[in-house]
Amino acid sequence: MYASLFQSVLFPLYETHLRKRDTLRALAELEQSQWRTPEEVAEDSFRRLLEALHHAEKHVPFYRRRFAEYGVRASQVKAPADLAAFPILTKEDVRLSSKELVAESHVGTLHQGATGGSTGVPVRFMYDHPTYERRVAAALRADGWAGAVMGEKELHVWGRPPGEKKGFDTTKRAVHEAIWRRRYISTFHLRADRLADTVREIVDYAPRVVIGYTTPLFLLARAALEHGITIPPPRGIITSAEKLFEAQREVIERAFGAPVFDRYGCREMMLIGAECERHEGLHVHAEGVFVELCSDGRPVPVGTPGEVLLTDLYNRAMPLLRYRNEDVAVAKAGACACGRGLPRLASVEGRVLDLLIGEDSRIVAGEMIPFLFKDLPVERYQVHQRADRTVTLRIVPGPSYGPEVTKLVDERLRLVLGANAPLTVELVRDIPLTAAGKHRVTVSDVPVDLGSVTIEKANEDKPAARVAAPKPRTRVAHVVLGLRAGGLERVVLDLVQGIDRARFDPMVIALDEPGELAPQLATMDVPLRLLLKRGQGFDPSVIGELSDLFGREGIDLVHTHNPRPHVHGALAALAARRVTGKRPRVVHTKHGRNYPDDLGRVIANRMASALSDRIVAVSDDARRVALEIERGSARRLVTIRNGVDTRAYKPGDAPRARRVLDVPAGVLHVGCVARLSAEKDHATLITAFARVRTSHPGARLTLVGEGAERASLEALVKTFGLHGAVSFLGHRDDVAALLPGFDLFALASRTEGTSLTLLEAAAAGLPIVATRVGGNPEVVTDGETGLLVPAGQPAALADAIGSVWARPDRARMGAAGRALVEERYGMKKMLSAYETLYAEVLRLA
Repeated sequence: MYASLFQSVLFPLYETHLRKRDTLRALAELEQSQWRTPEEVAEDSFRRLLEALHHAEKHVPFYRRRFAEYGVRASQVKAPADLAAFPILTKEDVRLSSKELVAESHVGTLHQGATGGSTGVPVRFMYDHPTYERRVAAALRADGWAGAVMGEKELHVWGRPPGEKKGFDTTKRAVHEAIWRRRYISTFHLRADRLADTVREIVDYAPRVVIGYTTPLFLLARAALEHGITIPPPRGIITSAEKLFEAQREVIERAFGAPVFDRYGCREMMLIGAECERHEGLHVHAEGVFVELCSDGRPVPVGTPGEVLLTDLYNRAMPLLRYRNEDVAVAKAGACACGRGLPRLASVEGRVLDLLIGEDSRIVAGEMIPFLFKDLPVERYQVHQRADRTVTLRIVPGPSYGPEVTKLVDERLRLVLGANAPLTVELVRDIPLTAAGKHRVTVSDVPVDLGSVTIEKANEDKPAARVAAPKPRTRVAHVVLGLRAGGLERVVLDLVQGIDRARFDPMVIALDEPGELAPQLATMDVPLRLLLKRGQGFDPSVIGELSDLFGREGIDLVHTHNPRPHVHGALAALAARRVTGKRPRVVHTKHGRNYPDDLGRVIANRMASALSDRIVAVSDDARRVALEIERGSARRLVTIRNGVDTRAYKPGDAPRARRVLDVPAGVLHVGCVARLSAEKDHATLITAFARVRTSHPGARLTLVGEGAERASLEALVKTFGLHGAVSFLGHRDDVAALLPGFDLFALASRTEGTSLTLLEAAAAGLPIVATRVGGNPEVVTDGETGLLVPAGQPAALADAIGSVWARPDRARMGAAGRALVEERYGMKKMLSAYETLYAEVLRLA
């Protein structure tokens, strides 16, 4: 309840209305952009890169000078490979030229940040508040991949400076953490002899998500296993700040009973990459960071380690272009099975920082040391702990370094290591690099076992470590009016047939009628349950029947289609909690049929959406309706475009198809596949076709589909004297074989989501004439893959049909349409996106 209040009221009120920040809008954009194709993501990221280059060249003195020295201009960059001619920005550049790196055009407050210098070189940088807002949004998106929900309990195992004095800032932070429901365990205070006590604190808190440094989380996990402590499983564990080894992942997952989601970032850019629920590499935050993997400034092949060069695509106040953060990473080829189009890193060979052991067996993670140095005037530093636990801190002092800094460093380290720790500070001219040319910040000769996964029992009475049992399949109930011959219904069939049946166990519940497609469920081994709802409006009795059915069938997730199933299904899922003690999660897909002028339906949709965990829009238009008219939550809204099997729907044997349809060769043949219902507006199509016949007397029109409007449409054909020129085929199961017999495809709909028949026609290589409504403009690129016309205008529709027929490049238009479908509307892409969505929603349970 609090989480919903926080997401819907408290956070928007504070962040958007009080502070006037764009964080939530940026988050909504990121939630949408992640589902673009890899090509679209790459194109958008490169466009943003060009904007950053041109801005820097025009407004930043450092880059104007440096570009001139290298003889390069932003206008020369036509492809990512062209960046090789541009200078690399080093940490030394930022340290020495920070003022010159600030844009002359910047107006307003600048925020200062600093790295601790995990490579031993502290760096200070500036950024503006819009940059901060977008970085927060990127982190929230990645948190969501790991199951985090704003307002639910989070545990952060993170660095908190020791010896902090209480004051306004600490009080403000405490209030902030209480509102966000975040609790912190400071890694500065971890002690080897008290790890089990810390684990018990975690058990008492029972967080829904855990976020922390890798090594401390590993040590806590191992302590839990060694002491037989069972931790209430969170949804996910987010590791960061250092390299995660597989042995560590295994132990953390075993102890916490939850998947680990690794993350990669740096203070200069914040989030760079994060794992999704598929754990197939780190998705790069491509909307905000342009990542190059290079050797000597030139790109390395995919799969080959390369030094990381980063360009910040947000920060216009102090742009960092081709910034070398001194990490090495490997790119991963291909698209992720999750369906996101974001590029991936296979691995990051980041810095491995040694642990230090304090005087009372306290554990100091290597990541803590840079934290202590981030605001000090030092060039380089290194902490070395010998086997006898004596510690030497070597410092290469900066220009403003003085004795007071030595004293401050000594005090800070003793707060971490212990007041009586054997510590000496040495000022040196240089610190040698490793053989690989790296600088190690912490070096420890004290043996600490981090890689072993063998857990020794303290005694025979200790409970055995938990072994995860195989997970049962998730039971998914699709709630529909019926399975009549239509695009929505066929999407449902595609989902239950194509979804991963090893993970999901689907069934279909029909409220009105089985429908002519229902027999196909038997061939898929998918059960059908009929409730046969009475009347066309709201029926309270159905809610009780549905909730009982959800309970009896053990339904974990309810997926509704159409507004009425949405209202009844969402309320029934809420009521099911009284039957089973748990509420099935709810996903609703908006397929189309928008009624913005029907206030009753709009209010009902708003109510049902508030009770749903996710709303799926099948088109940008459906997304707009959900946000602007139904006022849905952008956080809960995702776009998943309908998919089509391009192996079945493809250019085929046109002469054979025309023989089957009894249409002679050489005459204009217009086809339409759609239910004969009012919203498809076949009357306008028939009226337009009558006009076409005046200039093309032999033209034919074939209508595939059945519906309530058939009798009136047949009468209209008779009125126009088109008997023999217009064919009504009714419902057909061989549409894929018939489409090649059409010269073009026409659709006169008054409203649409993403028309499945348009996708199938485009996949078959047909040019298309369609109305400019709903998601049609997303399927038909006007002038490229077909023509778009206003709805309800027969003259415009007739002119467009004649224009397409007269074009000599009709075949090219059709080929372009098929290419678009293959790129954006593949069946595998749709199925993968729904599987990912289901997994994400189920983690909310």
